[in-house]
Amino acid sequence: MVDTSFSKSTNASHERGPDSGPLSRADHRETAENYSGELFRYGIYRVSVCRDGIQWLFQRQRPHFPAGGAAWDTLGYCVSKSGLTRLVRAHIGCDIPELDALPEHFQRRCRDE
Repeated sequence: MVDTSFSKSTNASHERGPDSGPLSRADHRETAENYSGELFRYGIYRVSVCRDGIQWLFQRQRPHFPAGGAAWDTLGYCVSKSGLTRLVRAHIGCDIPELDALPEHFQRRCRDE
């Protein structure tokens, strides 16, 4: 299987999906709008898995800029659900229901996965 996530096609027709909209390509940068490690969003916040697969990231979206689009700032890193919940409460002021689906502790994955 070929990884084309970093290559840019010179033919614009290859960059469109079946509905003629632009294809969304996963990005490996944690600050990217279409970061491949994103788990879920809650308004301008999101929870992602760090690129090394060792912890959760709690991030807030920056305003959109015409030249660069949206980017994400990491507000904290957590390996426990209780720590992530405290971080979310500190920034949002309430719980996010999606946190209930996470395990109590982050489960590290091998780099080869």
